[in-house]
Amino acid sequence: MLKQTTILAVTTASAMMSLMSTSSSMSMANAELVTFPLIPHHVQRERRLKEEGFLPAQDEENRNLRRRAEALQVGALYHGYGTHYIDLWCGTPPQRQTVIVDTGSGVTAFPCSACSDCGAPKYHIDNYFNEGDSSTFSKVDCTGCMKGTCSTNSECRITMSYQEGSSWTAYEARDQCYVGGMHNAPLLEDKGTEDIDPEHAKAFAVDLDFGCQTKITGLFKTQLADGIMGMEDTKTSFWKQMFDAGKVGEDKQFSLCFSRPLGAAREGTEAGAMTLGGTDTRLHQTPMVFASRTNTNGFFSVHLRKIYLRHGDGGESALSANPDAEVIELDVPETNLNSGGLIVDSGTTDTYFNNVISATFRSAFKELSGGKDYNNKKWDLQSGDLEALPTILIQLEGDLDFNKPLGDPATVVGLAGALDAEHPYDIIVAVPPSHYMELDDSGKYTPRFYDNEHGGSVLGANSMMGHDVLFDVDKQVIGWAESNCDYYNLVTSNGFPDALSGVGTDVEIPAETPAETPAETPAETPAETPVETPAESVEEKKDEGSDGVDDVETLAPFDTDDKKPISEDDEKKDSIFPTDEIKAEFKKVADSCSSWYCRGGAVIALILICCLGCCVGRCCCGRSRKVKYERAEVELNGSFTVDGKTYRDDPLNDEYGEFEMK
Repeated sequence: MLKQTTILAVTTASAMMSLMSTSSSMSMANAELVTFPLIPHHVQRERRLKEEGFLPAQDEENRNLRRRAEALQVGALYHGYGTHYIDLWCGTPPQRQTVIVDTGSGVTAFPCSACSDCGAPKYHIDNYFNEGDSSTFSKVDCTGCMKGTCSTNSECRITMSYQEGSSWTAYEARDQCYVGGMHNAPLLEDKGTEDIDPEHAKAFAVDLDFGCQTKITGLFKTQLADGIMGMEDTKTSFWKQMFDAGKVGEDKQFSLCFSRPLGAAREGTEAGAMTLGGTDTRLHQTPMVFASRTNTNGFFSVHLRKIYLRHGDGGESALSANPDAEVIELDVPETNLNSGGLIVDSGTTDTYFNNVISATFRSAFKELSGGKDYNNKKWDLQSGDLEALPTILIQLEGDLDFNKPLGDPATVVGLAGALDAEHPYDIIVAVPPSHYMELDDSGKYTPRFYDNEHGGSVLGANSMMGHDVLFDVDKQVIGWAESNCDYYNLVTSNGFPDALSGVGTDVEIPAETPAETPAETPAETPAETPVETPAESVEEKKDEGSDGVDDVETLAPFDTDDKKPISEDDEKKDSIFPTDEIKAEFKKVADSCSSWYCRGGAVIALILICCLGCCVGRCCCGRSRKVKYERAEVELNGSFTVDGKTYRDDPLNDEYGEFEMK
């Protein structure tokens, strides 16, 4: 900001000198006084916003200035089971860990070598991070804890728990890491100069403080991505550590652009872009409009003004494709709409609203959909039915200083305009049925907009889809621009290799695919997760949705296909084949007996013990209710109270307040 203000000052001073020179000439020639008009405040602010890239620049020079000054790195996002993840390369030499990008969490963490039964190689994309193979790895001792608390063995321990029952434990560690780059190969040196060039990613490497996970449970084990990248507004978040290291310019900003591809493959499915240091306007299809942030740290909270449902004839954009499309405003008081708060959380797969909207939402939905009753069960839709469903319009309190200079609110896509004459500079976020309805393998759809929460509300990843969302910490705004989030076209049209299809100039990808390896067969997908996820709701089934190595002899290309089964002698192997272990125990018993009398007696004894155990279990222990998870991805919703228990994704001694559920 200081640099940009200085530029403005120099420009203004130059203009004044020119005007003074002109004035002197006119005075000598005509002996008359010249009056210099004062520049109104709103004009000055508009100029500044244009220079900072928040308003459309008048020429290509300003646009290039914006990109050079702030949008320092653009990296590819990939699609997991509902959420979006990015490549994080840590260590020397670099090891890839795929991490969910989560604005509702403040820590970056992934499983390390000491983690037992933690999802690899059966579920996760990559094997555990092997800290012993990195020459730059170090544990953080108790004098340097950023997030954890000091343990008896002088480690900084971190424990996180989540709403749906997942949890993880880790110790704080530090290593050199960079984000993005080529998907299938590490980068040993910087090979580029442009922010969107995947081979430029190494230039943004930092000494990252992260959680080296030693235990994980629930959906953290069965998700596709290896770990999590905390992008919350806190000192331990990934973007904040990048900023503190001087890697992302002078402003605390980053943006996430989510698309929804037709599938989620283990080898990677591009699904948008993450920009560190600002936003890349080349991704935008409409002007960026800005919602005011209502808190100053922690979660990214916004104020909900109104909710509308618009007939399917209106299309998917905030700008209605049919001016006559019927719009119904939900008759819910504004104070009730904000009961418990509203956050923008990229780590939450779906969108959740407090149940105060339920009755009016379902009534309006039925009216606009031709009599369809809204519920979160599976729907059998015929051709054309999906597009005919209503689009949900969410009105957030806008920032007047940013939105007024955009122009007439009636003509700016994304501003409320005539939809709310009292608040025309509020913003409208459109959530079309193609985003809130989820298709599975059976050809049925499940609505993923929930109107039955008892606490706070969450705008999850499916509400963010189709937008480039800017999180501006300094200016306390969240910007929204409609976008197809086409990272592939952005990169390749500018002459750079695609992060997924390319591997750098010196690296050759092996021909095999992960599906061909013994440990990664389609049968061993999260559909078999031990947490009882219904097969039809597993995210992997839905049709949604590398850096170049300079010296091949120094480091072999990173092989995502080399997912060999962990050896039987490895104590850290997953408990994938428990029957083999049982057979081994029986064999030991059998081998210890030399006669058939001994073996027969042992078998009878084992049968009696099993029968006795079954009888005792049925009589004394009631059958526990099976927990069924709606998602095959972690729902990272911050702090929630469920059945009298509070789950949160941050330690209780955090430096900011909880996300209250009233």
